[in-house]
Amino acid sequence: MKKQIRSRLGLAHIHDVLRQVCEGAMPVSQACDSLGVGKTRLYELRSAYLRARAEGRADIWQPGLSGGNRAAPWDRCVTAFLRASLAAGYNYSFAASEANRQFGVALVRSQVRQWAIREGVRQAPKPPRLPAHLRRWQRQSVGELWQLDATPHRWFGPDAPAYPLLDMIDDCSRLQVGCAIYRSESVPAYLHFLHNAFMEFGLPLAIYVDQAGIFTGGKEDSVTRLEKRLLFYDVSFIVANTPEAKGKVERIHQVWQERLPPYFALNGVTGASDLEDVNNHILLLRNHRNLHEQHRELKMTPGQAWDKAMEEGRNKLRPVPRDPWWNYVWASWHSIVAQPGGRVPFRSECFPTRVPAGTRVVLCEHLDGTVSILKEKPEKGKLPIVLFSNRPH
Repeated sequence: MKKQIRSRLGLAHIHDVLRQVCEGAMPVSQACDSLGVGKTRLYELRSAYLRARAEGRADIWQPGLSGGNRAAPWDRCVTAFLRASLAAGYNYSFAASEANRQFGVALVRSQVRQWAIREGVRQAPKPPRLPAHLRRWQRQSVGELWQLDATPHRWFGPDAPAYPLLDMIDDCSRLQVGCAIYRSESVPAYLHFLHNAFMEFGLPLAIYVDQAGIFTGGKEDSVTRLEKRLLFYDVSFIVANTPEAKGKVERIHQVWQERLPPYFALNGVTGASDLEDVNNHILLLRNHRNLHEQHRELKMTPGQAWDKAMEEGRNKLRPVPRDPWWNYVWASWHSIVAQPGGRVPFRSECFPTRVPAGTRVVLCEHLDGTVSILKEKPEKGKLPIVLFSNRPH
């Protein structure tokens, strides 16, 4: 690190440079080079020097301390972590973020980069990023629009299968309201993902997706199964004209594609790990990013942007309703014909009901693996008629 200016330069030299800057006899760029400081520090010195001149003590004035020499050295555990994480493939931003999360040390990308250069722990060159997508307008209220997308990737190494990561952000604050890996991109995966986000944050006005087959229908009529549930609670399902329109969530994908593979490798997380444990790791990283990493465009963390919007009344979120249909809406629905004795077969089991044989019923496979059997699918204005359920009360 550079020494403080008053311990590396003569006081007469410093006074002379500042006097010339104040009188307009020396350009700012030349003064910065002469003193070995940046523009911000030069202006601080000039302001202090001018105050001293106005008070008649310019001859005895000395520059005060800047932050450089007062910074405490990093603990060995921090430097050991930085070495291991950079060697594993962490980028400088993620290494700084993890040092903050795990050790409480407030670091920024530039500090980690400078340390790595000094210590000879520089990163291997990476392929250039794809150009950022076209920017779209920004919503002014929290919960006005959430962008949702999935990105398949080999999260657990080049030889592991590619699993989809589902990601969803609030368009106004950039807060990530959901982020999780699933074995497949399926309707049950989206039901589980959306339900968890809604339970944590509430219901937005609209969900914004691209034209992927799972959203636009096809043979399985996926759009009916997803959109129907959203519209049941008045959440609009908006399909973008192009994938590029979801640039905000696409950029978040790039962040996780850079961060998660080396993080998993360093922490012993593999494709054989339980997905709940995997997603608990992701939850910790997501929460830290939301609350502690400043967004480049917003100049604040997503959590601060979210709170600011809330304080200013810019909030369109609605609470999860106390509705008798809620647990059935977010279940997977199976239309099944009852067998003799009212038995309803499902996979390797049979569930009892009292309906006549040949009656078509709706079996709801809940997110927790339990099962309920309804007389009909959820419909507004009616109450559920439950024929069987093994859900705990």
